Amino acid sequence: MSDTPDNAREALPATTPLMLVVGLGLPYGLVIGGFLLFEHVDGVVFGFPPGVAWLFACMVLVPVCMAVAWRLGRVRAD
Repeated sequence: MSDTPDNAREALPATTPLMLVVGLGLPYGLVIGGFLLFEHVDGVVFGFPPGVAWLFACMVLVPVCMAVAWRLGRVRAD
């Protein structure tokens, strides 16, 4: 017989590999990979070189990735 009550829940790890990929890997890949991809592209996007425009876009994309990773952790904890 165990010492834990029947309704006790199993401990969950603080992070999962999916949370790490979405919260750290994807933003890193977006910023570094996108900038390297657009570094040698000619033209302008709203008056900016494509690499700089991509970095501005990442100002929105990175917090979205962080919010998704946070949500994944909250869903797993519930």
